[in-house]
Amino acid sequence: MKYSYRATRGDQKALLRDIKPGDSLFIVNQHAGCWGPAQTYREYIVTDKKTRLTGQPMVQATSHGGIESVVDVLAREREIYTERPVGIPNVAVKNNHGDWRGSAWEDAAERTASTLASRYRNLARR
Repeated sequence: MKYSYRATRGDQKALLRDIKPGDSLFIVNQHAGCWGPAQTYREYIVTDKKTRLTGQPMVQATSHGGIESVVDVLAREREIYTERPVGIPNVAVKNNHGDWRGSAWEDAAERTASTLASRYRNLARR
């Protein structure tokens, strides 16, 4: 599996070939303004579900639980990473008080992602 996949036809084919249920995919977001960090990342977990028409794998966002096609995410975000970014906060970690720091929130986000990943790996084995 490569470190990153861009929104090109070749990388899209490689991504569809390489991923399997339970894999984590990461999107790095750039933010303008002075309200918080200049970058955050979002994590998606590859599910065992497929799209109805094309049969492409679906991914579930750990921050809000939404499910969508991995091809749609790649087309919208333009680049997907397969390794967790270092030194960038997870968008799911931000609590209601606007605090981006706090290991308890980070641990909870990582536990949610690992729970989803193991769930989809187990479902794919059936």
